[in-house]
Amino acid sequence: MTEAFKTFQQASTELGVSANTLKRWAKDFAPFLSPAGALGGDGVNRHFMPDDLVVLHRAKEQLAGGLSTEEVVEQLHAEGRGETVSMAMTAREGGQSAGFVVLTDTLRAMIENQQTIQNSLQVNRNLQGVIIQDNFNLKEENMKLRERMQKLEQELNDMRKRDSDHRLVLEQRLARVEAEARKSIWSRLF
Repeated sequence: MTEAFKTFQQASTELGVSANTLKRWAKDFAPFLSPAGALGGDGVNRHFMPDDLVVLHRAKEQLAGGLSTEEVVEQLHAEGRGETVSMAMTAREGGQSAGFVVLTDTLRAMIENQQTIQNSLQVNRNLQGVIIQDNFNLKEENMKLRERMQKLEQELNDMRKRDSDHRLVLEQRLARVEAEARKSIWSRLF
């Protein structure tokens, strides 16, 4: 660890405040400080970068001037400090921290993509279930239609047979009537 980073105790001594006051300020002004875990510490074990100490000195001056914590936060925002400062400090920390940010973002994107894929797979499974159910329903309807067609074909064959039998009976009657009519015409003539 480089000497530019101050331990919690060193920062407390440099600022001339108690450890409890520094701990409270670290929470109150967290948006303007480097991330607590950036150098492997949090709470009392955290480390402060030089830019953090500049922010804390500025906050100490404004608090001593009678401003409330909320007013100091507004002043720091008005001075353009905050997330842009944290991002600049993160970039200055070097490749390890920037690499960690890139890795974190990449993993987060991968997790989101996996979740999207899992959601897609679930939708596909649901659609496949609907398609399978529809297929079963169509097979059942197809069987019912086939049975109905067979029944109608049977009825049609029965009607054809009755029609054929009826035609045969009519033809036989017509043949008898014609035969009797010829006999009666011949008998009248002779």
